[in-house]
Amino acid sequence: MKKIIFTESQMKRILDEVIEEQLITEQTAELNAKKAIQCFLNKVLGTNLEVDGLHGDATSEAIAKFQRTKKGLDMDGVWGYSTGSSLTDKEKKIMNSCRSEHGDIIDKFLIWLGIG
Repeated sequence: MKKIIFTESQMKRILDEVIEEQLITEQTAELNAKKAIQCFLNKVLGTNLEVDGLHGDATSEAIAKFQRTKKGLDMDGVWGYSTGSSLTDKEKKIMNSCRSEHGDIIDKFLIWLGIG
């Protein structure tokens, strides 16, 4: 068995690169999810949100407007589990279309497989 010895600075550089890559991946996934929600709201409500992945006042207002159409949802303007799980089959198809349009390659592949 071969042993490899790293210096502290080498380990720090390796860990920094891994952590940075993970953070970028998480930020990109979150941005894509927000873009898909904005796209969905534009299609379902007829709003004209800029699909930029930023959760500003207009996006919060549109989410709250969508939440008003659902019984039992808090109208807090935040897209959480309860809002996402309240989608009808028709709305799920629209959301999948938006996720396919604004998601990364993994989102597109999972949707193509029918499991996304």
